[in-house]
Amino acid sequence: MAQREIQFVREMFQLLVRRFGLLQKEGAQCCGVSLAQSHVLYELARRPEMTLNELAGGLGLDKSTVSRHVQGLVRGGYVVRRPSEEDRRYVILRLTPAGREKQREITAQMAGFIQDIIGHVPEQKRSEVIESMALLARAMRAGARSARTCCRHPGVPPFTSPPVQFGLGRIVDQGQNQY
Repeated sequence: MAQREIQFVREMFQLLVRRFGLLQKEGAQCCGVSLAQSHVLYELARRPEMTLNELAGGLGLDKSTVSRHVQGLVRGGYVVRRPSEEDRRYVILRLTPAGREKQREITAQMAGFIQDIIGHVPEQKRSEVIESMALLARAMRAGARSARTCCRHPGVPPFTSPPVQFGLGRIVDQGQNQY
């Protein structure tokens, strides 16, 4: 890949990350939670019960950071924590009915944002754009696995996201949701 193409792809990533991040932040804040808390709610909606360690791994954050975000959601009545029955050292997290409702609010807000964005793509190109996004996500996941370590912290593996399978025009995530 030529240096010019690399620069263009980097600029597009920067633009997409910033713009979509701002939309996510706006969507979460208008629903009364922080962006990080909205990510916690999203992950817990995808997998109804998970440990704090699993959640931290899925979000690519350290356990103490995720624990602080979860604690705010517990105080808000959106998440419950209970000790694992198999191993009392682990905490199982689950959405409360209020948490599921909050997640539905955020999902509706984000669906509106996404529909508005995709609405600006010509209809005959929409499936191509979605397929390209799926291919890019798969390539990013493969690239993250092939990267050896962080340049500033030798021995620290790069973040890897949970697996997502792509095929036949649909996306199936770990929680078996189809897109």
